[in-house]
Amino acid sequence: MNARFLILSFLILAYGCSGSDLSYDKAAVHGTVTVNGEPLSSGKIRFIPLVDTVSKLTVADIVDGNYEFDVENGPGVGEHRVEIISIRKTGEKVQIPDEPEGTMREVTEQVLPAIYNTSSRLTLEVKEGENEGNFDLKMKE
Repeated sequence: MNARFLILSFLILAYGCSGSDLSYDKAAVHGTVTVNGEPLSSGKIRFIPLVDTVSKLTVADIVDGNYEFDVENGPGVGEHRVEIISIRKTGEKVQIPDEPEGTMREVTEQVLPAIYNTSSRLTLEVKEGENEGNFDLKMKE
C-alpha cells in the first residue's frame, strides 16, 4: 500500500509539472476602437479565449483609438471574446475605508456600457500571422 501511494504521488507530481510549461500559438493583432465614429481616447482591450483552455487572457492599452499586440505578447490563435474598458475620473473624492481620516481617493467610473465589457458579445477570430480587429462601438447620445 505504501508503494502504491508513492507511485500515485509521483504520477500526480509528474502530470502537474508536465502541464506547467505548455505553449500555444500566438498571433499579432492590431486595430482601432471608435465610439460613434470617434477614436476612444484611452482604455484597455482584453482578449479572452472562448474554446482553448491553454492560451491565456491578453490585455493591451488603447491610446487614441489604437491598440496593438505583437506576436510574443499576443492572444492565442482561435476565437476570443473581446472586452473594451475605459475608465474616467468623476472629480468626486471619497474616504478610503480603514485608512486615517482624510485619506481620500478619486472616484472613477466605466465610460462604456456593459455590453462592451462585462457583458460583451464582441468576438474576434485570431488567425496565425497578422490580424486586424476594428471595433466601432455605438452609444446613445
